[in-house]
Amino acid sequence: MMRFKTLKIAGYAAIATTLFTACGDENHAGVLTETESGTTIASVVIDGNGSPVVSARVSLLSSNHVAARMAPIKTATTDEDGKYTIDSIAAGDYALQISNTEKTQSAYQTLTVEENKTDLLTINVPEAKLEENASLELDLSTYDLDKGDTLCITGTLICTGVSESDIKAGAITLKEIPPAEFTNITLIKGSSRDTSTRNVKWDFVPGEKLEVSSTIVTVTVPEEALTAAKKLNGNKTLDSVIVPVSLSTDLKNPVLLNKDGDTLALYKVSGNDDGYLTVIPNLDVGTYKFTVASSDSLLRPMQVAKAYAETEADLSVSENGYNDNINGYSNSFGISFWIQKDGSTIENIDSIFLKSQEKNDVIYRMRTGDDYEELCANFYKRYSTDTTYKNGFFVIKDSSCHKVLDGKRHHIAMFVKLNHLVIAVDGKIVKDSNMQNAFINFPGFTVGTHKLEDLTVFSLGPNSIAQADDEGWERLHAWLSAFYIMQK
Repeated sequence: MMRFKTLKIAGYAAIATTLFTACGDENHAGVLTETESGTTIASVVIDGNGSPVVSARVSLLSSNHVAARMAPIKTATTDEDGKYTIDSIAAGDYALQISNTEKTQSAYQTLTVEENKTDLLTINVPEAKLEENASLELDLSTYDLDKGDTLCITGTLICTGVSESDIKAGAITLKEIPPAEFTNITLIKGSSRDTSTRNVKWDFVPGEKLEVSSTIVTVTVPEEALTAAKKLNGNKTLDSVIVPVSLSTDLKNPVLLNKDGDTLALYKVSGNDDGYLTVIPNLDVGTYKFTVASSDSLLRPMQVAKAYAETEADLSVSENGYNDNINGYSNSFGISFWIQKDGSTIENIDSIFLKSQEKNDVIYRMRTGDDYEELCANFYKRYSTDTTYKNGFFVIKDSSCHKVLDGKRHHIAMFVKLNHLVIAVDGKIVKDSNMQNAFINFPGFTVGTHKLEDLTVFSLGPNSIAQADDEGWERLHAWLSAFYIMQK
């Protein structure tokens, strides 16, 4: 069985290309003269040991700088103490890209010069620490790049043009990238050199290569999730955990494949074009890359019955009972969702968040409590004045209320097996007890008028919820804690 160690969505490609800025160092178009007014910035550049870096190159760029079309606004070089100054800077948003003389290490900083600053003011910018450059490998199909097109990381000196060798390889490589997070790129395409921008979330780590592809998914289990799972003692492990995945694909029945050929099934989240859920076996910290392939038939993670990006009023969630159609785990049923609601604004007539269909002798409802900040999970038993149950009525037998309608965002997870109820709020177990009545099977339910985000209906197998070496429901507690970490 696979053991997974870390959720980012990125991918990979291969092959290198030529990195360029399209502007020589001596081209200072747009540089302010010494006589113009403006702000002076001053700082120091250090290395990983805290020592000053001599002769480091400091380039002042606009926040929307495109290296293929413009030069740095100003440049400076650090002295023997690692210090530099740049003066006569007008108001605006800027970036500083700094590199050592060998161009093996760099740093990146952003700053804003306010309108009311004058040339009498010097801004002391935080010291810049040089770290090993990062790099990027990008699948050309990600942004439909062709020969002669150019990709630039906006606000930096980093640009590259697509060559014939890149076309053959299907990828381009950008090097000498400052280790920082960037959220915008510029594409210059076609003979007309049309320019467009794209939002990204590229977080570059010193000395590492970020690999981006439209057909690669990176699944990450963070240390925080493992810490939650360590509520388990000894050598016990979690059977699995449900993980959200963001994936843009036109494949009919996509699945995730690792390098060993292991397959992870995907469940499409209704109402989210790029939203999927997968189920990861076991739980170890780390990052794992998967290719995206098409399956001959629809494969779904067996733990997931339904998933919605966002609910609509009166949404009906029915699967003809959940006890027999999820992995054969009878009488186990779970619901989770995110909610942000101020209970003081809810009228009594509008107090129901979820209510099960009244097809069984035992039903449940999630609604507001006597305290307006409380959300209660109420469980009812059917009674009748005659043997036909034509005059049946429901009486509340168990109730669990928790203050989550306080206007803040909370994650709620409720899991029931037979008559055992466990509720977790933001990953913390707030209810763990037996109810008076047990469920024979689980009916569908209807959502009230309140918006629920990431509503997921799930079921868990015996290994996830209880084993012979468990004390009570220890494994389920760890599962719900890790599940919350992965969802947030």
